[in-house]
Amino acid sequence: MTDIIIWGNSLLSWSLALISFVGLYFFFVILLKLAKSRLKVILKKNDKLSITYISPFLEHTKNFFLLILSLYIASIWVFLSEKPSMYLKTIFIIAFWIQVGIWVNHLIIKFIDIRTLKETNGEDKSTMNALKTILRIVLWSIVFILVIDNIPGVQITALVTSLGIGGIAVGLAAQNILGDLFASLSITLDKPFVINDFIQVDNHIGTVENIGLKSTRIRSLSGEQLIFSNSDLLNSRIQNFKRLERRRNLLKLGVLYQTTPEQLRKIPELVKSIFSKYEDITLDRIHLSEFGDFSINFELVYWVESSDFTFNMDVKQSILLEIFDEFIKNEIEFAYPTQSIFIENNRNPNPLT
Repeated sequence: MTDIIIWGNSLLSWSLALISFVGLYFFFVILLKLAKSRLKVILKKNDKLSITYISPFLEHTKNFFLLILSLYIASIWVFLSEKPSMYLKTIFIIAFWIQVGIWVNHLIIKFIDIRTLKETNGEDKSTMNALKTILRIVLWSIVFILVIDNIPGVQITALVTSLGIGGIAVGLAAQNILGDLFASLSITLDKPFVINDFIQVDNHIGTVENIGLKSTRIRSLSGEQLIFSNSDLLNSRIQNFKRLERRRNLLKLGVLYQTTPEQLRKIPELVKSIFSKYEDITLDRIHLSEFGDFSINFELVYWVESSDFTFNMDVKQSILLEIFDEFIKNEIEFAYPTQSIFIENNRNPNPLT
């Protein structure tokens, strides 16, 4: 077999290359199937995300890549001239980048799908799908450039330059649209607010109804729909009331200056006894804070252990009514704006005559 020469290599070399090619291909196929089976067993016992993200690499390894990889490795048994060697190397590099693109493509799909399922509601799916599409377009654009760059005779520099000039022109023409689009992606990923959050933007307040690719829609308290471009929204100061865990309330109580010192000392105890009846309310402090123009003022701070605004107002009403009742029982009067005028009699009892 060593005496028979075909294309510069002995028949033995070609036979070893063929056997290596077939053996390597079936070895890779069997190894891949065993790895897939093992991964399924591991995923049933452990569903950690780090393991889940391995599956795209095994499930989407293509047979064409295994064939070309086996052929490239088996070629070490034979001597190839410059052109066949260059062509084989080019085919392998192109197949490699296409396979990498397929792996990363399915990894993006897996990542977006898991994030959409676990962290967003149904109305956010359109934005997440848009993000998925954009990332895949960017990925395959990079793969395309890498593939073209490895084809002999193709000048990638001129192509990239023309694409760059065209990209700048498109970017300038669609600057506002792209700004809103990337702002939408930022909102979706960073989540300063989500659907059904109650937020305030500058002087506008309402509930988030929809987060789109270009704009976000908010339903105001008076019923109309407010529409903000996503870029303007992110450049504004946003208050998210939905994420309140507890509410701080400040109350001021003013009593008459005719209130006795004993009654003044009794007021903090009366207020503390009222708050002791509530389980979801925490009294922070109560102090005599100042001598006002027409009243002696007490200041009290309490926390409502709930983000529900209606519950907060119900509690506030109940507390104010109980304070009013206790003040009546203890003959403590609330102050209200009054003005006392004192007239002094300056007439001389012994006027000159």
